[in-house]
Amino acid sequence: MTALFLLAGFGLLLLGGEFLVRGSVAIALKLQISKVIIGLTLVAFATSAPELIVSVIAAMKGKSAIALGNVIGSNIANIGLILGLTALLYKMEAVRLTYRKDWLFLVGANVLLGGFLFFGGISFVQGFILVGALVVYNTLKIRSARMERAAVSIGQEMNEPALPIWQGVMLLIVGAVGLKFGAQLFVSGIATLAAQWGWSERLVAVSLVAFGTSVPELAASLMAARKGEADIAIGNVIGSNIFNILSVLGFTALIQPITLSDEDLLWIDFPISFLFTLLLIPLMGIIKSDRLDRYEGAILLSLYLFFMIYLFS
Repeated sequence: MTALFLLAGFGLLLLGGEFLVRGSVAIALKLQISKVIIGLTLVAFATSAPELIVSVIAAMKGKSAIALGNVIGSNIANIGLILGLTALLYKMEAVRLTYRKDWLFLVGANVLLGGFLFFGGISFVQGFILVGALVVYNTLKIRSARMERAAVSIGQEMNEPALPIWQGVMLLIVGAVGLKFGAQLFVSGIATLAAQWGWSERLVAVSLVAFGTSVPELAASLMAARKGEADIAIGNVIGSNIFNILSVLGFTALIQPITLSDEDLLWIDFPISFLFTLLLIPLMGIIKSDRLDRYEGAILLSLYLFFMIYLFS
């Protein structure tokens, strides 16, 4: 029964995330928003939706370790696994300056999160601060989008059909419903699995839950990189990590304050997540400027695998 819950929940998360991505991209293409902005905002938000729903439901069930570990683990997986694997398979050329401000914003969000966790968790007021920072970030990106109306052929580059806006909205609604029920089944299955196998909720959340909720980012980044759209692939990861901290933890704390129930999340998992964040942009200039090559991809993927081995050792 546990395996059935996990499979059903995981399947609904995948389908819900897919519909959400397609709906948000379809709307963005109709509005002629640039591909960098699509990656950093709409696709990032859509692919972060599984983390949001899973964390909210986990927190409401009193499982803060799952809610928090899900986000921290997802941020590690997004950079180490997703960007590492994507760069290993496809050489990704992208101008670092394009992401410098967003990367610095992500670093700042990590510093903010680290401060909150140091003092015991994320309260309602702190959640409000995170959501406020999210509003500021989106406002800046929307203003930037208005100044970058040059990418009218995005739909052709991404090979996405020009759907009517109403169809995009319907995809968003179907995706949201799938995510809701998928998250409920997934969280129930994970909690049962942790109890049966004697694993801590933090361990399961940082590894299995984080991987499961990061699958939409993996699919989106691989698809974008295969089409030569490194801007979307890298922007999706940076944007998703920003949304994970500001949106997922922010909105979750507004609904149910998050307590730091496992110190390892603060002293082990969060520093690893912060390290991956600090490595991201500098890595794009180690071997060849403005490029994530196979060597950099191998470094990121190896660090992620070492972290997983450490967790289960």
